[in-house]
Amino acid sequence: MRIIVITLLCLLSYSCSDLSSPKDVNKAQIEDIFDNIEISFNMIDPDGIMDCFHPDFLHNENNFDDERIIWETRINSYTEIDFSDIEIDFIGDNFAHISFQMTFFFDNDSIIWNEPSEENGDISYFYKDFDGWKVCGNNFSIE
Repeated sequence: MRIIVITLLCLLSYSCSDLSSPKDVNKAQIEDIFDNIEISFNMIDPDGIMDCFHPDFLHNENNFDDERIIWETRINSYTEIDFSDIEIDFIGDNFAHISFQMTFFFDNDSIIWNEPSEENGDISYFYKDFDGWKVCGNNFSIE
């Protein structure tokens, strides 16, 4: 009898727990990517940044290798990066469009970009495949 009561209490506890929805899990995974980019940038680790990108990344005319050069240039131009006001719009199960504010710090100054923008937007487009979410660019295509 005691085992039955304990089992019922465990089942009741499990069924009342606050389980995350798939959308919440996906949101947290994308936010983790922004955290990883920020940490890698601030540690001057372009490889860590590029680990967040899909190998078939394509944004405007920039491919994965072009994007690496862009991030290396940013690392050399600024001392720190910060992301804020991240808003995620899921498009089906495998795509997401992200709007956010990206702040670059240098010397005693900063520059703020609202993304996506005409000038950048390179990390506003995500694709989820078997490796999880990756930055894919606005011209990414599934082959």
